[in-house]
Amino acid sequence: MSNVAISSSIFPMLTTSVQANWAPILLTPIVGSYERFVVGVAAVNETGFHLELANSLDRLKCFYGEDAVSITNAIHIAGDYLRHDLARRSHEALIKPDPAVTGITVGELREGEGASLQAIAQSWIAALSSLYAQGSASFVAVDLEEIATESEASGDRLPFMVCEYVKSQRDGLARFFSPDLVAGNGRRSRRSNQEPVIDYSGSRLVANFGTLRVSALSRSFELVKLRLWDLNTVQVRERDTMLHRDYELILQRPGRSDPQVSDKQWQKLDSALQELEEQADEKKLRLRPMETVGEIGDHVLRLEAA
Repeated sequence: MSNVAISSSIFPMLTTSVQANWAPILLTPIVGSYERFVVGVAAVNETGFHLELANSLDRLKCFYGEDAVSITNAIHIAGDYLRHDLARRSHEALIKPDPAVTGITVGELREGEGASLQAIAQSWIAALSSLYAQGSASFVAVDLEEIATESEASGDRLPFMVCEYVKSQRDGLARFFSPDLVAGNGRRSRRSNQEPVIDYSGSRLVANFGTLRVSALSRSFELVKLRLWDLNTVQVRERDTMLHRDYELILQRPGRSDPQVSDKQWQKLDSALQELEEQADEKKLRLRPMETVGEIGDHVLRLEAA
């Protein structure tokens, strides 16, 4: 028998490596169910973080059909919220998570090592998730700050205009609008600790206002969805309290007689409204499309006068 000397030098070694904590991001698509999917892995250390999201979400169609669209949107929103939270709170975002979407949770925090934070996250999601394919393009999340900035720059002044209209009719209701709307400078304050953004919180109505713009439908649609999630968060918090208020997402959309809206644009707008209405129904919220600021303001005044 020949003696073979074995040295650690014959085994591959990482020339450089990083250590990090990592955790799986879990989705429970059916509330109360034991069914879960790994839809992401976050890796974080003292130098930074990386969030790798599932990149084969089209596979959800096999299970949920058309409902997969709303589930994918939820993952889309939750992923970007978590990125911003990791940038703010680092490890704390995984230890004490504050998810933006119902059904999203963070799994057990563990230790790992790899060539980079990205490598750690990618290796673990590849091992844990059936919704991830190595070599495919990473799932790209919407940049919420970009959406908000674009909304401000493009003149989505609806919440401010509704506030001004209601104040002009009944000044005492001003206290129910968010402070940045009452200030009237046309700019929203930055969200802190992912607290929900609520435009109006009165004695009978909790409402967010948004504009569906046919010229930038996808961006305005994403912003409106965020306002829907915010309303749902507040409704869930108040569900077991003595408060009994209506929760409404009130949209301004073009009228059917608007000559600037083509038939193709109307089809897309109708599709967006239908999807928003389905999501609102799931959360027991009311989606209320209207055409003018006056209509919206009068609706708020009527409810509060009831």
